[in-house]
Amino acid sequence: MPLPDCTCLCPPLASAAQMRELDRRSIEEIGIPGAVLMENAGRATVDAMEHHFGPVHGKNVGIVAGPGNNGGDGLVIARWVHSRGGHPLVLLCADPEQLPPDATLNWAIVQRLGLPCWVAEPAATTRPISSFGLFSPVEAWEKELRTRPLHSLVDALFGIGLARPVAGMYLEAVRNINRLSRCHACPVVAADIPSGLNSDTGQILGEAVQADLVVAYGLAKPGHLHNGVIQNGRLAVVDIGIPKAVLSEASLPGMLLNHSIAGHLAQRSADSHKGINGHVLLLAGSTGKTGAAMLAAQGALRSGTGLLTCAVPANLFPIFAGGPLVEAMYAPLPASTDYISHGDFGLITELCQDKQVLVIGPGMATAAATAELVLALYRERPEPMVLDADALNILAERKEVLAKPGGPRLFTPHPGEMARLLEQPTRRIQADRLAAAQQLCRLCGQGEHGAAHPIVVILKGAGTVVAAADGRWAVNTSGNPGMATGGMGDVLAGMAGGMLAQGHAPWQAACAGAYLHGAAADLVAATQPYGYSASEVAAALPQLLQHKTTRNKEQIC
Repeated sequence: MPLPDCTCLCPPLASAAQMRELDRRSIEEIGIPGAVLMENAGRATVDAMEHHFGPVHGKNVGIVAGPGNNGGDGLVIARWVHSRGGHPLVLLCADPEQLPPDATLNWAIVQRLGLPCWVAEPAATTRPISSFGLFSPVEAWEKELRTRPLHSLVDALFGIGLARPVAGMYLEAVRNINRLSRCHACPVVAADIPSGLNSDTGQILGEAVQADLVVAYGLAKPGHLHNGVIQNGRLAVVDIGIPKAVLSEASLPGMLLNHSIAGHLAQRSADSHKGINGHVLLLAGSTGKTGAAMLAAQGALRSGTGLLTCAVPANLFPIFAGGPLVEAMYAPLPASTDYISHGDFGLITELCQDKQVLVIGPGMATAAATAELVLALYRERPEPMVLDADALNILAERKEVLAKPGGPRLFTPHPGEMARLLEQPTRRIQADRLAAAQQLCRLCGQGEHGAAHPIVVILKGAGTVVAAADGRWAVNTSGNPGMATGGMGDVLAGMAGGMLAQGHAPWQAACAGAYLHGAAADLVAATQPYGYSASEVAAALPQLLQHKTTRNKEQIC
């Protein structure tokens, strides 16, 4: 029986357009003034600052406010720092007369309070509130802050709407924030998203603020999970007053994969036995690449699957049989010598009969006979199938087959493999990882049979993306730079297969596999930040499952 959807517990993600629509509905349909949402955002930002970095009372806080509502958030932050006994020093990178209404309101309040402010207008006739000699207002603000000990710096220059590279005065302000942070060794707090970062893709638009704490307003955005925001900084998602009814009616398709996903994974009945916990058939390995198959096998078994059979080339059978993974069963393929061949298609078809899932590709090689087998299995077998590594490379050479899956298909490409599947440069894949994953889903659902079967893609890398052909998508929060070593993807492929075999639907299996894979690596990295192996990550999985919840990254609030 299918297990409950463990992804329903994960918090939603919102694109920039979706977040703007949530704001619009809250203001225009519900009647919450925009100034109230801005007030909530500013106050919550100061709350988060004090939670992470201590009270602002008696401390200097540099604040850069931009020309839009994000700048208005910065002005509210200045007021709350002041009300708590701190000393805000504000740089407004905008013409005060051109601010949007809610920001204009807060600018007037800041002025009446007499808070120290510098104004740098984008026009050529930049005018400071008072004279600063030969210095521009941005330089004067930085010069003033260099003379004071700083509690923190606040980046409220640009919000989630930024779509072009930062330039001119704004680039100068970004650089000054980063420079002052290094000079004073003080933290940088970004209001909603670091300026210079595309909130939908995580792409750095020229240069970006290097934030130590990102306070996301309402919901996290996809860009928060890329370019080191999670790995190198903290992400605090704060409530700004968007009504729950507005959120629920939005039916947002994106979600944030965090510790909540483990809610249903470790729950087994007392009379559970191997026969009801799934049986995986693994087709992997070739001469010189037997390790990839063994790592995938470890991923499947360590994720809790009951049984595993590895179909391997006959010439390599002694290596597998004498290997360390004695719990697996091995089926030598007589027609396959150094690599798996279509000559064993009949035997492999028989092996499929009592299996819940096939995992194909790790270390498989791309010989013509292997390619013929992979393409036939992809088209003809109804079982759920995890496709990784060389299976993906084979499909990249025969793209017309992608739209003809015989059953549910789960793809696990890294950016290079995705580039081959989509015939795009790797840099373009990395520039918009979600769009790439969704494009592959569409390619697999274009055929007569493709739309009838679930299609899910796990695009590996920092901020792993999961996308489904039905429109759902997710970004993962777990993982760390120490995972940048060989064999990690093989373990993930095995884990995804193990999750499928245990009764999880392809979407659930992909999301759970992606999160647990990274969380296991985080557990290992807690004592050895890098230099650990893929085998160690697989070995850490039972410890996570034992507690029924996985340890979320400490920096995500």
